[in-house]
Amino acid sequence: MLEYELKKLNLSEKREQQLKLPYIAKDVETIRIMTEIYCHAHHNTKEGLCPECEEFYLYSLKRLACCPFGEKKPVCAKCNIHCYGKGYKERAKEIMAFSGPKLLLKHPILSMRHILALFREPPEKPTAAKPHPLAKEKN
Repeated sequence: MLEYELKKLNLSEKREQQLKLPYIAKDVETIRIMTEIYCHAHHNTKEGLCPECEEFYLYSLKRLACCPFGEKKPVCAKCNIHCYGKGYKERAKEIMAFSGPKLLLKHPILSMRHILALFREPPEKPTAAKPHPLAKEKN
């Protein structure tokens, strides 16, 4: 991942480190490539991303950086935590549906890794280590 992206995200050191974990780094690469495929085809960009697709890509990175599952993260389609906002979730589906088949031809190993991940059982939803300070106590 480029330092440029990390600077734009303005993440804590812990969140930056999560994006560099091997499994998460592969997801970062997959999202980047799929977003580029989509952007080049729909927005006629030759290199890089248009501002709209770059904004989506950076949003996706922020979601990955904050994923409570870390290295045990399931593919988003099988995740029981829905961290993408409504507009972003629809955009992600659109990008994945368009780019998925093309990714298989352009990056077969990356595609197979993602397909195999679809068969992994999602882990249990992580529980908070401590209650939220504004959470009301149950009597």
